Amino acid sequence: MIPKNKIISVLHPYVNKRGWAVNMMIYLSNLLQRENKVEFYTFSYDEKIFSKEINFNINCFNKIKTAYLIRNSDYIIIWNSPMQFVWVLSKVLFFSRAKLIWWHHHYPWYYKNTNVYTWFKKILEKLSIRFVSEMISNSYYLKKCLFDIYKVDSKVLYPVLDIEYTLNKAKNIDYNSKTIFAYGRWVEWKNLEQVFQSYNFIKSQVSWLKLNIWWEGIELESFKEKHRDDTSVSFLWLLDKMSIIDNLQKSLVCLFPSKIDSFWMTIIESLSIWVPVVAFDINWVSEIIKSWQNWFLVRSPDEFTKRVLEILTDEALYNKLSNNALDIVNSFSWKNFEKQLQDIF
Repeated sequence: MIPKNKIISVLHPYVNKRGWAVNMMIYLSNLLQRENKVEFYTFSYDEKIFSKEINFNINCFNKIKTAYLIRNSDYIIIWNSPMQFVWVLSKVLFFSRAKLIWWHHHYPWYYKNTNVYTWFKKILEKLSIRFVSEMISNSYYLKKCLFDIYKVDSKVLYPVLDIEYTLNKAKNIDYNSKTIFAYGRWVEWKNLEQVFQSYNFIKSQVSWLKLNIWWEGIELESFKEKHRDDTSVSFLWLLDKMSIIDNLQKSLVCLFPSKIDSFWMTIIESLSIWVPVVAFDINWVSEIIKSWQNWFLVRSPDEFTKRVLEILTDEALYNKLSNNALDIVNSFSWKNFEKQLQDIF
């Protein structure tokens, strides 16, 4: 059962960029606030981006002061470093009796570093694990990864799809648009290069092809320079939800090139707008997709490009994939999210 009449502290270090990890913490906080007192703590917050979506307090303090302020909480829910150490400080220095919940949205990539700082951090982190009441992962793939690292079991809480996407049931896609769309936070391991490799090859076959790239990331800069004179490539930068939906509706296929994510809502959002997806068959992807009827899962860069081209040049195939796109969307509804949350508590 989801708790009632409790004090719940939610901790995330940086709430200054739009991303699904931050969005999910906001959604969770709003849900829990229906029956509880929820305080959201962060060290960095951009009110211009999130002010309309947050109806609870934002407190920006240093680590020690935050540990003191959360000492009387019944539950402390965190993710992302260094918040795991803030809760330990609250437990050790201020004798907090809170139940500690650590929600993971991605593999802890810093474990792959070999420097002294990471080595020391690993030691502290594994010592702090014994204070955790519950570990949560966003997929069964991540659940396995966390167990391999921490030797602690976790419960799975799949993300929830925004209501704007679930309300958008109209199929307004124009097959003649020949537009492909890719969006996400483009850091180096998101494999953005694959998108442009596919685009450059397909452009030679489909001359009127258009590519829309959304969001931000240092990886975008070099590609923006290379394609500054290409009017078929649009760099859309930061968009609101309705603009994303609008761009998806104008697209025939969404490209998901990442090989490292433990979950990416881009896929679910695209399918909810009837847009087929081409993605690498990695880890969690085949976990949530029970058939190959609603997108293409690929195993190589060449196959990635080939599948995108097939959708763009075979209208019957496109219609088949598009019509089956909604098959898995219901798994990421608010109703299902709340049921999973009840099981966790």
